[in-house]
Amino acid sequence: MNIQTPNQGWKQFLMARDEMLSAYDRAREMSRKKAVQTEHGNVAEAEFRRWLTNFLPKRYGVTSGYIVSQGIPNSENMVHYDVIIYDQMESPILWVEGNPDSSDSGRSLAIPVEYVYGVIEVKSVFNKKSVKQAVEHLRKLRPLMGIPKPSVHDYRFYLPKTFFCATVFFELHKSNEKDFAALDAYLDGSDLRGFYGGYILRPESHEKYSSGKILFEYLYDDEEPWRNSLLFWAHSKCKKVGKYHLRARITHSETYFSEFAFDIIALLKGTYKPYALSSTYAFGTTDWENESAVSTTYANPEDVKRYSGRSWIEFLTGILRTSSKKCYV
Repeated sequence: MNIQTPNQGWKQFLMARDEMLSAYDRAREMSRKKAVQTEHGNVAEAEFRRWLTNFLPKRYGVTSGYIVSQGIPNSENMVHYDVIIYDQMESPILWVEGNPDSSDSGRSLAIPVEYVYGVIEVKSVFNKKSVKQAVEHLRKLRPLMGIPKPSVHDYRFYLPKTFFCATVFFELHKSNEKDFAALDAYLDGSDLRGFYGGYILRPESHEKYSSGKILFEYLYDDEEPWRNSLLFWAHSKCKKVGKYHLRARITHSETYFSEFAFDIIALLKGTYKPYALSSTYAFGTTDWENESAVSTTYANPEDVKRYSGRSWIEFLTGILRTSSKKCYV
């Protein structure tokens, strides 16, 4: 038996993404009638926590709340995080913060630092302002990212070695497709231990199932960034890190929701590899389902018609030879 693409249940798996976006859209529409439009942001956080709770193995708990370390003095203000993934089987709950109208998923819990495996900041819209806010908030984890030293006492001050952090955005608007400074803002978090990058549930003007992913890549040289559109693919400027140059890259695919989901599991297990698939479960695209090996999303529509019915090699050869090399988003 071999891995099939698309494989069984890929569209059913995407229903969870659709449910998150539907709830978000309803809340956003209701927020339009209010002077302060924050409800859809709260719903985005709650819906993402609900999905993650249902998806992850039950040993992992998901909550909003606080991370508490024995090494932080009481005079320091506590920091609230949108999504905390923790060891539900072993961790004590230091306290619960809520109100009578809050559901269980809406409560804020205080979790000891050594049981926290991941933190995710959730924002409504992908742009420079929201990326900077998310990264700055994650940077507040820095005091907890030290390396534990051997001790005769079992005092835990820092996050586990396999800890990761990430950002999630519910949508990228067409009006923000040239906001390349949003990608540059990711470089401010590149020194955070376990910083994964980001995921976008719905980029505007893409296929129904498409989503975006922001990852880091290392280069030998400082290359000029590709900056056509955040809805196509784009790079941040480069940042010198040792003998390499680091940059953030945004791309889009219908496979990214399943890739992101199983990347989270790999991150939690400590088996994640940035340039390898963590799993092929729920792996598929509309093009593959239509028995096409090549996505025509960004191709010149006239070229697609011209080479329709030919093999994918003939199609690619024709596209490369054509004089029209514009990108259609």
